Amino acid sequence: MKWLSNALFFSLFINASACPFSNTGDEVPCDENHRHVRRRRLASLSEDDTTREKLASIIAEQKRSLQAHPECITTENYENLRTALDGIASGISNIGDRGHFLGGVVRLAAHDFMDFDQNVLLPSEEIGGPDGCIEFSHPANAGLDDLWCDDPDDCPLKALYDDVYANIMSRADFWVASATAVIENTAPSPINLPFLWGRKDRANCPNSAIRLPEPNGCNDVEDAFINRMGLSWTDAVALLGAHTLGRGDADFSGHPGTWVNSDEESTVFDKRFYRELLNRAWRPREENDDWVWGGRNRGVMMLHTDICLRFDVDDGEACCTNTDSDCRDNQLQNNQCSDASQVRPEAFAAVGEFASGRGNDNDAFFDAYRTAWKAATELGYDSLHELVDTCGDTSAPTPSPTSGDRTPRPTSGDRTPSPTSGRTRRPTPSPMSGCNDLPSFEDHRGRTRDCDWVQRKNKCRKFDQECPVTCGTC
Repeated sequence: MKWLSNALFFSLFINASACPFSNTGDEVPCDENHRHVRRRRLASLSEDDTTREKLASIIAEQKRSLQAHPECITTENYENLRTALDGIASGISNIGDRGHFLGGVVRLAAHDFMDFDQNVLLPSEEIGGPDGCIEFSHPANAGLDDLWCDDPDDCPLKALYDDVYANIMSRADFWVASATAVIENTAPSPINLPFLWGRKDRANCPNSAIRLPEPNGCNDVEDAFINRMGLSWTDAVALLGAHTLGRGDADFSGHPGTWVNSDEESTVFDKRFYRELLNRAWRPREENDDWVWGGRNRGVMMLHTDICLRFDVDDGEACCTNTDSDCRDNQLQNNQCSDASQVRPEAFAAVGEFASGRGNDNDAFFDAYRTAWKAATELGYDSLHELVDTCGDTSAPTPSPTSGDRTPRPTSGDRTPSPTSGRTRRPTPSPMSGCNDLPSFEDHRGRTRDCDWVQRKNKCRKFDQECPVTCGTC
């Protein structure tokens, strides 16, 4: 399979017995299905003079203005990265390439953390997780080298890292920070994802790609997200909602189309993936091993691993997910797919919950995604660091959901750490707070803040007494 240049978490992977892959990214996958993977997907980035000049100027301005402090990462560093990525995306005039870029950034981070295996026991085996290491030459990661390459025209994301951020953060941190920024930039309402730093890079990760899930059905979801990564079904359904960004391509993945209704919508991070999953009449498209809906817009699709979250379709029976709508297939029109409420009740319920709410009410989805993203991007780390206002502000590391240094997650279930864990409390409580949030207060530099800012900036470590309700310390 060739590249899905989007947020697709499932590595469209076909075994090729006589095709060796290095972990350096130097070898081109040699099986027939990947013969075109070296064709650049984001062609307009280097072929459009205006786009190329805009992206180069953004990187140059970042390089001029960055205040680099290798010993820490500041809130300003992260906000500048958000601004740069928003500028790069806005500078890509081709809306399809813009979606590919945005989704590709999220896919890069996801393919880094999805090789985590909590069951690794042997010291000789790597636990994986977000460590800045991807087997770029493996077909499971086909196309990611169109996003992460050494040509600044073709790959402005890597140019931004090499020229600006490499001296203050690891590659692993940069991938997670960039994906976090893309999601926050493209969400229609604040999602406020947490970002902690301190991940360590690995130079080599042989065999990590074989842990990535295939898109064949919910057994693949369970094996990767539940059994190896230690997440819950709710987490898995939430993370797959990132399919709302980007699209697949017949020439790269064999799965053509967006998961939402247009290229424009594929540049927005919202709950539309779930609404499309529920509201359309999806039917199998045998020639592509995926699903298509019967409306006039045939430029949309779902994978088996999407459909099975709500419907019991892993047995391969041809059916229609909504016989009340037009499946455009007379043989399937009256053959209603069974729902997955009995076989995957948690996933079934999560899809319905995330799709709920009127209009742009993304609260249920965003709340679950925030929890799942934190867990997935911190897999294998005992402690990471909060962003600081200045590098003189030396906060203690924030405990991550695991124990030990780069050790497996011991259990699945609720991975949200207690809001008070690892906290160094100030000796004198704020006399006004009690169990009520203060309407406003001054930080240590005399700036007026409120509890919305504390939550948005993940500052509960410092301001839990001013915001006990927001920070859950009452």
